[in-house]
Amino acid sequence: MFDVTRGAGTFHNIYKTGIETETAVGVLHEGNESGEGTMRRFEVAPGIQITYNDLKMDSCFRPIRFEKNFLQINHCLEGCYECELEGGSVSFLGEGDLCVDYLSKDKQIFLGSHIPLKKYRGVTVLLEMETAQQTLDQGFQQAHICLEQIRDRLCTDGRSLIIRSKHEIDHIFSELYSVDERIQGPYFWIKSIELLLFLSLLDGSAVCRPQQFSVDISKQTQKVYQYIIENPFCRDTIQDLSYMFGLSESSLKRCFKSISGAPIGTFIKEKRMEAAAEMLIYEPTLSIGEIGNTAGYENQSKFSAAFKSVIGVTPQVYRHKYR
Repeated sequence: MFDVTRGAGTFHNIYKTGIETETAVGVLHEGNESGEGTMRRFEVAPGIQITYNDLKMDSCFRPIRFEKNFLQINHCLEGCYECELEGGSVSFLGEGDLCVDYLSKDKQIFLGSHIPLKKYRGVTVLLEMETAQQTLDQGFQQAHICLEQIRDRLCTDGRSLIIRSKHEIDHIFSELYSVDERIQGPYFWIKSIELLLFLSLLDGSAVCRPQQFSVDISKQTQKVYQYIIENPFCRDTIQDLSYMFGLSESSLKRCFKSISGAPIGTFIKEKRMEAAAEMLIYEPTLSIGEIGNTAGYENQSKFSAAFKSVIGVTPQVYRHKYR
């Protein structure tokens, strides 16, 4: 059973150190006028913990001064997380991204954070530098893992985003999301070591600094995202959307991909086909050709090909299966 902790600021408990408990530390829950979120926190070993994050809110940020130094490794499974940085810019952690942050007691790199889509699911591996290093030296000395070397190589500016070696990232984290509860304790230890070994081999060719955008570009791009969600059959081009919302095409494309995890053209197509799929079920009097025309395809065969590329089956098969 989990102990559930509720209240404002409870998420900051993940940065408290020296807690001596069983493997499962508990559930942290926060709620405010914008929504709610839950973090399931596990103490893997002294100085090392894993947290599962499921947030459905605009923001849970509160200023915090760290009492110790941490290496924080975040993997985003679904949604997006926006961080406000010094100088008035923002950066994003999007679907499939792996980000490494150095959280220093002497310097704050984050001035705020938001969840633009009110949806973020992911895993955080948090290491309190001093205690975690002692744990690694005593429990897995043959690996020669040095947290300071990982920090110095990857976090010269405070944070880095892993953009290559995607196969290895997916391999490590996909299994973390589906681990059987009966083996969580030892499995978390094994996966933590695997992740740190992977990071210790990386150099500058495998990472990049997160793209940064102005607050205005971020806000306007989020409006574009919402517009597409609300108008899946709109015929606006990317050029039209950039003009409508006062953005350059290049800024819109780069920021949109950071937020949604997909290029804007791909996202538009996916939402259009998802809306067409709903029509196939709930508008039985409309022919497939008519639905295709609504989706912007005058040719039914082109609509069928586009539909199958997104949904996985043809409109005919989909309607027959689900109506």
